[in-house]
Amino acid sequence: MKTLEVKSLDKFFGRKQALYDVSFDIEPGTILGLIGPNGAGKSTIMKSIVGLTNYSSGLIKINGEVLTTNKRKSLKNVGSMIESPAPYLNLTGRQNLKLFNDGSTTDEEIQQIMEETQIVEFADKKAKKYSLGMKQRLGIAISLLNHPKLLILDEPMNGLDPQSTHDLRDLLVKLAKRGISILISSHLLDELSRIADYYVVINHGKVIKKADSASFLSEGPKTIKFEVADLEAGKAALQSAGFEVTVYDKNLEIPDNEDSTAMNAGLSALNQAGIGIINVSRNQIDLEESLLKLLTDDNNKEEK
Repeated sequence: MKTLEVKSLDKFFGRKQALYDVSFDIEPGTILGLIGPNGAGKSTIMKSIVGLTNYSSGLIKINGEVLTTNKRKSLKNVGSMIESPAPYLNLTGRQNLKLFNDGSTTDEEIQQIMEETQIVEFADKKAKKYSLGMKQRLGIAISLLNHPKLLILDEPMNGLDPQSTHDLRDLLVKLAKRGISILISSHLLDELSRIADYYVVINHGKVIKKADSASFLSEGPKTIKFEVADLEAGKAALQSAGFEVTVYDKNLEIPDNEDSTAMNAGLSALNQAGIGIINVSRNQIDLEESLLKLLTDDNNKEEK
C-alpha cells in the first residue's frame, strides 16, 4: 500500500487556478523531493494534503484512506512542518513537545526525538528566544511526535547552519530506513539530491516531470572535465583534435560519448601538446542544472 496518493488535484483561489491535475504518490520508506520555483504550487499541494486548505477536485489518500473535508482520520499518521514552524513562543521547546503530544508518545520517546533533532541544549528555554534555525529544529521535532508514517516538510533546512543541515539530512535518511515516508521541498538542491529517491517538479501549478533520482540526473548531458595547467593552450589542443570545448569554472569540458572513447582521445591530445593535466573526471549534470533546463523549456512552452 502506498503511503500517499495524490490524484488529479485541482485547486482554485476564486477564479484563479493554482493547481492543475497534480498526481503523484509515495511508497513506504522513501523520500520524495518536491521542487520548483517560488509560487509554483508546492506549499499549496502540501497544505492540501494536511487539510490546511481545501482542494477543488481530485483525490488524496493517506495509507489507503481517502482524505476529505469531513474525514480527516488519516491525518493522525502525518507529521508536518509547512512554510515555517509555529511553536507557542511563551512555552519552552519541551513544553511545546508535550503540548503537541496526543498521548501516544512517551517521555522516553520525546527525549529521543529531542536528541535526534539536537534541541536538548535549548529545550528548556522559551521558544521566543530561539533563532530561526532553533525554531526549525523544534518544528521538525514536533512533526516527529505521535509516530507518523508520513512526514511533510516544507523547506526544513531553511535557517540551519551547514552542520545542522548535514545532521538533518542524516536524520531523514535514518527515518526513511525505519519505514517513514517523507515529502520534502527545499531550495537547497545540492542537499536534496543527496537524500531524495524520487522527484516531482512543479511549475505554474502543473507537474512537469516525475522521475526517480537516478534517471532524473542521467538524462542530462555528460561531459569530460579536464583541470589543466594552461587553460588557453589546453583549449587549443582539444579544439585541434576536433572537440567542442567549454571553459567552465577554470576547467575544460568536452562532450562525453557512448563508447567512452572521448576521455582517452582528450587525454591523448593534451599529452601530445605537452599540456600538464592536474585532474580529469566525468561530469554529469547536477540537480540544479537539470531543474533550470526543465523550467526554461516549460516556460518557453507557456509563452508560445
